[in-house]
Amino acid sequence: MKKPLLRILICGLIVSGLLPGQDDYLKITATTSPEVIRQGEEGALTLKIQPKAGLRISSAPEFVIKLNENTNLTFSKYFFTASELDFETEQEGEIIYLALDKEITIPFKVNGNSLIGKQQILGEVQFTAVFTDRWSVKTFQRFGTGFRSLRSRNPAPQR
Repeated sequence: MKKPLLRILICGLIVSGLLPGQDDYLKITATTSPEVIRQGEEGALTLKIQPKAGLRISSAPEFVIKLNENTNLTFSKYFFTASELDFETEQEGEIIYLALDKEITIPFKVNGNSLIGKQQILGEVQFTAVFTDRWSVKTFQRFGTGFRSLRSRNPAPQR
């Protein structure tokens, strides 16, 4: 009887944020430009990814940026690999690391029939973190940002 109650209590504390959940190994800064976009117009998602001090990101297994699908937005694709993003690499011994020192810009378009108001772009970065003692972990970290969408200046004629 005590074990199920303890498990429920611990899960509740993790969900509430009182106990730590997954570690954040990266600092991901996500922004959109412009901050206000009309229906049918284009914008850009910009990501800046920085590992915590003493941590490096391995190039293998693959580093991937995945975007959540959103019916109000159109992206050319919803996932991007490190090789597609042309990250520089650095080799130390047998391990090849990614140099994450550039901003990533991903264009998108607000659909003509999208909802107006606050919009969100959500996604995650899948990566392998390598610590100074060569211990590694394959994990992911979520990110998100938002912008405001407005009605198109030239709305489609009603039939």
